[in-house]
Parts: sequence; C-alpha cells; structure tokens
Amino acid sequence: MLLTDKPAFAALIAKTWPFYDKTPTAEAVADWFELLQDFPLDAIATAFKRHLTDPKAGQYLPKPGDIIRHLPTATTDDGHPGPDEAWGLLVRLIRDERETGVLTEEMRAGWQACQPILDLGDEVGARMCFLDVYRRRIAQARQNGFKAHWTVTLGADPALRIQRLNEAVTARRIAMDQARSLLSGPTSASLEAVAGLLEGPEASSQDRNASQRLRCLAQMLQDLRIEGDRRWAEQRRQEHEAKTEQRRQQMAVIEAELAKRGIDAGGHPLRVAA
Repeated sequence: MLLTDKPAFAALIAKTWPFYDKTPTAEAVADWFELLQDFPLDAIATAFKRHLTDPKAGQYLPKPGDIIRHLPTATTDDGHPGPDEAWGLLVRLIRDERETGVLTEEMRAGWQACQPILDLGDEVGARMCFLDVYRRRIAQARQNGFKAHWTVTLGADPALRIQRLNEAVTARRIAMDQARSLLSGPTSASLEAVAGLLEGPEASSQDRNASQRLRCLAQMLQDLRIEGDRRWAEQRRQEHEAKTEQRRQQMAVIEAELAKRGIDAGGHPLRVAA
C-alpha cells in the first residue's frame, strides 16, 4: 500500500468491524496497516471479502493471519528479496570479479543451479533457472518460517567492498561488527602492540620514531572508528524519529477517517454536542 491508501484502508477496517459488533481503535487500524503495508490495497480488500464470506472463519473477527492467507505471495518482512531483485544482486556479482556480493542462502542455491548455464554463455536461460530454483527455495523457507540469512562474497576491489558492505549494513542485512571484520587492514590495537615492541630503554632513535608514527596512526584509526559509530548511532536515531513521525501522521489520518464514521480514536461512538 501507499501512504495515500491510509484513509481507504481505515474505511475498510471501519466497515468490516461492525459485522462483528465491534468498532476499531485508531491504534489497531495503524497496527493493521503496518502489518499489511507490503500488499496492494485492492488485494487486501479482496482478502477481507473472502474472510467475511468464509462459512467457518468468517464467523469470527479476523486476525492478520486470517487476511494474509488470502493474499497472493509477496515480499514480507522476513528479509527475503523478491526474485527479480535477488537476480539483480547476483548478476552484478557474477559479471564483475571486482564486485562484493551480499547474498542469502536461497540466492546461493539459485546461483549454484544456474552457474553451468552461465558457463555456456546463456544468461537468459541462467536467469530462468535461477528464478525457478529461488522461488521454490523461498516458498520452502517461508513455509518453515525461516528469515533471510545473508553472507558475504568479497570482490577484488577494496573500495567496492566498503561500499557494498555499507549498503548491506544500512539495509540491516549484516551487522556493523560483521562488516568491520571483513575489511582487511591493521586495527588500532594491533598498531599499538607493534609500537610497544619498538619501545624500551635500548630502543634506537629510529625505532622510537617508528613507534611514535605507529601510535599516531593508531589514534587516527581509533578516531575514525568512533566517528563511524557516532554516524551509525545518528542514523539509527534519525530512522527512529522518522518512524515515530510516520506513525503520528498515520494516526492523524486514521483518526480523521474514523471520525467521519462517528468513531473516536478509542473505538467509541463520538459524542454529539447538544
């Protein structure tokens, strides 16, 4: 659904609940919207109709699962990308050895299946093979309730490694610590250790100078890490504030739609002033 679908969605909920002698609260409508927002509004309306006309299940006020079971297969919050997106992420990796790829286990299964076809130079056939295998593996994963598990294949280009790992962290596919562990190079702790080995009462002036330079470099790396952590925390804070504001706006739209139907935010009839 789009954000502009909120009033129509709130109206759908408000028209459904009276069949069960209930009135929805604004909070409940907002929760339902968040749970179903990955599906188109017309499909959701059809799913509600199917529930209402079901001789058995339709006797009871629907739960989200009752509606979702009537909806077509779609990308959910389990982290699995859609088939076309998955192929796009894979083909970018296999076309260029410099690229770094962050893939799910289901994507790797599709890759393994289509690689022999790619070796023959048939990318169209390889794509069809990948999509077939990927869709079957995704269906199995979702049936078993398995969320996406992402792993990394590092490419030859260090700059692209940093870029792709940052993208994966931002998309919350891998953790920041995992990304850091995959970036090669000295750490501030290792440089401090080497600097300590170069110091001592019998150290030459050349060793002491080298030690000092290493400690300066260690401090630079430490400062960069702290700055990276600060930026990450700031990004998370901004995301939280944006989500809170989005929720506030959702509630305002939903409350306005319910008010048109004589229902307050708590699901009670609005009092009419005498």
